[in-house]
Amino acid sequence: MLDKLKAIMEARSLLDLRQATISAFGEMGMPRVFCLSPVGHDRSVGRSVTNAGFPMGWETAYRETRHMDDPLPDISVRIGTAFHWHRLPGDVVLNQEETQYLEDMAGWGMAKGICVATYGSAARVGFFGASSESGEEDLGEVDLSVFQIAAEISYVRYCQLISAELQYEMNLSSRELDVLHWMAQGRSNAGIAEMLDLSQETVGTYVKRIFAKLDVFDRTSAVMKGVMRGLVIASDPNVEAAAQIRRARRNRA
Repeated sequence: MLDKLKAIMEARSLLDLRQATISAFGEMGMPRVFCLSPVGHDRSVGRSVTNAGFPMGWETAYRETRHMDDPLPDISVRIGTAFHWHRLPGDVVLNQEETQYLEDMAGWGMAKGICVATYGSAARVGFFGASSESGEEDLGEVDLSVFQIAAEISYVRYCQLISAELQYEMNLSSRELDVLHWMAQGRSNAGIAEMLDLSQETVGTYVKRIFAKLDVFDRTSAVMKGVMRGLVIASDPNVEAAAQIRRARRNRA
């Protein structure tokens, strides 16, 4: 197993990482694996889905609407350890939509499996799920700690690779990060101008620069990419506080 983990750590591309991760989980009897990133309490924030072996019917439904019903990432972040998704902790309380989602997983051939939250650079949080070939076997013999270690190593390497491939994205100036932050809170150019004490024309210029640096063409895509790359967290009070500190420092300067 150590050679499998080493292959994950030494993956030179996202494709290599995908293959190494599948191989490692396959060694544990779990050839089917998926990863979500980023995850947070706001389920409406876009989650990229990397799927290897699970049904396309589930993936399509998840991308379209069912991510809003999935309670597993929230549970995994709260408890901090790997667990079987068909054996939830006793203190978990689900609403009707969440209960239905877990029941529907059986219909997608995902009745049983294990999952865990993972943590990477720039405050990124991911989520891994894995199961047997059919999704029906109980994976009780699987060492959940080894699964968690493999998932964490894979996610850390993923964050390293995307940061290396998209290093230019980190070149946003402090003012551009402020503008992107308020874009993530749903503010218009006029609203951002008021918050930052700038003209609308100046804000518009910053928005165009952000689009160019992130290689996007609209506000939604800019916010989504900013969230996925750890540049901003939508509606996060810590980010807002940091933005306010930067503004205060400029005002004192």
